[in-house]
Amino acid sequence: MNWPRSDIDLAGYDVVFIGGPVWWGTYPQVMFTFFKKHANDLKGKTVIPFTTHEGSGLASCVEDVKEAFPDANVTKGFSIYGHEVRTNKAKVEKWLQGLGY
Repeated sequence: MNWPRSDIDLAGYDVVFIGGPVWWGTYPQVMFTFFKKHANDLKGKTVIPFTTHEGSGLASCVEDVKEAFPDANVTKGFSIYGHEVRTNKAKVEKWLQGLGY
């Protein structure tokens, strides 16, 4: 499979979640390749960033997503410690329920 994938069709979605780990203060660089490839695909859509981390929270991820998708409605992000992912499902569910979708 080639990266970034060119067969992703985001046209049918109004809300898109973008998530990954925080590496050195932002998303991994491979995600920025995806951002460039799909920047026009997210115009007018709601983009919800989220991260896993081990102490840096969202770091600059929300700002980086806003920069990558200036014509999207980028919401407040969500972050969770990586070591909590398997044991704190309630935290994720509370965040998702609070989104109102």
